[in-house]
Amino acid sequence: MAGEGLVEKSGWGCNKGARLLRVPFKRANVQSFTSLVENVRDRLYRLALRMTGDGSEAEDVVQEVLLSGWKQQEEIVGLDNPPAWLLRMTHNRAIDRLRSRKARTRYESAAAPADHHLQTPHRLVESRDTLEQIDRQMAKLSPEQRTVLQLREVEGLSYREIVEATGLTLDQVKVYLHRGRRQLRRLLLEKKIIER
Repeated sequence: MAGEGLVEKSGWGCNKGARLLRVPFKRANVQSFTSLVENVRDRLYRLALRMTGDGSEAEDVVQEVLLSGWKQQEEIVGLDNPPAWLLRMTHNRAIDRLRSRKARTRYESAAAPADHHLQTPHRLVESRDTLEQIDRQMAKLSPEQRTVLQLREVEGLSYREIVEATGLTLDQVKVYLHRGRRQLRRLLLEKKIIER
């Protein structure tokens, strides 16, 4: 081992002054990995946020992925497409969180009476309201549709990059994208967020 490095659990919204983790590394890969993280960190966070719908949970997902990546940096830096690997890891961790949350929600809802009131504004005043409404409708899509739409429409990834990031086949990506767009359009029309 050439030395020890510090991975700081702070940055884009994490708790200030969080504990630093000591992880062994080889100095040659530090710059490559650091550069990779700087280039992809915001994309990882946006993907995790879109999937989980919770900023704090998204930060945790990204932190777990980056820590895992740090531990495997020699392998990652040598990959053909390291950002795709990190996106795939983020996707998988977010799915794990959603499954865990779903199980927790089922347990809690069995113990408490259901109270489902969805408030949607009738008139849009600002574009921010529109984006929030679109996000609410996107949350109704399947996790796969939501992820593929996020990666394609927001992140601008190619089909090949989406395949690498999610582990889906090209045909699955195309189907999820088509169905996701169609369902999102239907939901937006129903809520009168868009017009025909």
